[in-house]
Order: sequence, then structure tokens, then C-alpha cells
Amino acid sequence: MSSRARPRRLIVAVALAAAAILAASGLTGCRPAEARDRVILMLHGWNAFGAGSNCASNFGPLESSLQAQGFTGDIVTVAFYDSDTNCDVDLADYGSISNSTSWRDLSKVFSNFVYDTYTSQGVIVDVLGHSMGGLIIRGAVLGSSRGEAGFSPPLKVEDGVTLAAPHDGAAWYSSFCLWGQCAGLKPGAADLTWLQEVGDPQGANGTEWTAYGSSSDGVVPLDSALDMELPPERLVALSGIGHSDYMDDATVQGLIGESLARVDV
Repeated sequence: MSSRARPRRLIVAVALAAAAILAASGLTGCRPAEARDRVILMLHGWNAFGAGSNCASNFGPLESSLQAQGFTGDIVTVAFYDSDTNCDVDLADYGSISNSTSWRDLSKVFSNFVYDTYTSQGVIVDVLGHSMGGLIIRGAVLGSSRGEAGFSPPLKVEDGVTLAAPHDGAAWYSSFCLWGQCAGLKPGAADLTWLQEVGDPQGANGTEWTAYGSSSDGVVPLDSALDMELPPERLVALSGIGHSDYMDDATVQGLIGESLARVDV
């Protein structure tokens, strides 16, 4: 665990039933404006040996839910393994990567994709990452905002959502992760130390982050998933949600929609 002082956590949902009540009643946060027409970029997480992900299976239920919630912008799924399937964009088209490229270096390539395709054209986007994908999106905003080598200029990212991202390391990875991407997910890894230098990285016009975690997630501990310096209402603690359940659960889908609709004013 990081030795940094962490912000106070707010348990938004002790159980999914309570979360549903909060979402239905509008008590999850009062906002003066919403936007449901922005492009949403989605990244999946780590797979052993670059086994690949099926973006349609991973994100299809969430995409359908968001459309039912009134989201009208393009929803773009992003591949970074050579065996990923049914994804809309391949990061290999924007930089030199392999199945063992570190998540921090993937953040560099992702930042350049977002900048070239959207930011440079004046288009504001939202980003969502599950597990290691959450580190990639956070790292992209961080590195680009600081002008670090290999990253793009600052990105126009309005909302960022991380689902079960191991911001302070994953649970069982530390016993066998000695190389490649997996090594970068261990508590205390150098890339995680870099990521934690800024607890709330901001894009060109400001970025509102929401971090989700679950006490029932056996891969990424709740404290790690919520290890960002955010207002309590944007640290969403769930129960009854396993590591692969975030995109499929109807209640969580509704909460994610609320997070992505936010507009800073």
C-alpha cells in the first residue's frame, strides 16, 4: 500500500440495492449540466501472455446500456494485443507496441491516438478503462499534461472512469509477476509510483475522474481501486461485484452513465 495520505472514502453503495436507490433518486451527486453526446473511448485490462480480449463481449452490454440511457456519441473500443477481436481501433496503428509493452508505454501511444484523432480536431472525449485499462487512460492524461517524452500535448478529456484499476497495485499479481506488463501491476512498481505523483491528472480543459472498486473483487483490492485523490462522491465503493462484473451489472451500468454524463462548469 502507498504511504501517501489517502482521501476520505465514501461508500456510495454498500450493496447494489442501495446503489440502485441512490441512482434512481439522483442522490449520487447534483450536477448543473450533463452531456451525453461525447465520444467515449473504452480500454480493456491485462490478459496473461497477451491472450487478447473480445471487445464486443467485454463492452457490448455497457455500450447497449449507455445507449438506452440516452448516450448518442460514438463509443469506441480500443485494442492493444495482437489477438484482440471486435475492437474499433488498434493502438498498433499509432505506435510501435507488442503484447509485452508496459502499460505506461501504452499510455503514450494512447495519448497520441486521442490527440491526433480527437483533441487536435477540437473534439472533447470521455475515457473509460477497466483494470489495467484504467491505468492506461490515467497515465495518458498525466503524461500528456506534463509534456513528458513520448506523450502527446495535453488531451481534451472531460470525464475519466476507472473500473477496478490497480492504482496501488493488484492483489495476487505480486506473487508471480516478474516481467512484462504484469510486473508493472505489482504494488510498489516504478510505473505505479510515477502514476501516483498526481492523484487527479487534468486534461487541457479539466478532467473529472470517477474511480470504481468493489469489496468483492478478488483481483484488485478496494483500497487500490479507489487510490485517487478525488472528492468522496467520486470514489465509488461497491459490494457483490467481481473483477469481471463491472460492465455487465445493470446497476453499475447506470452509475457509470451518471459519471460519464458529468460536465464541469
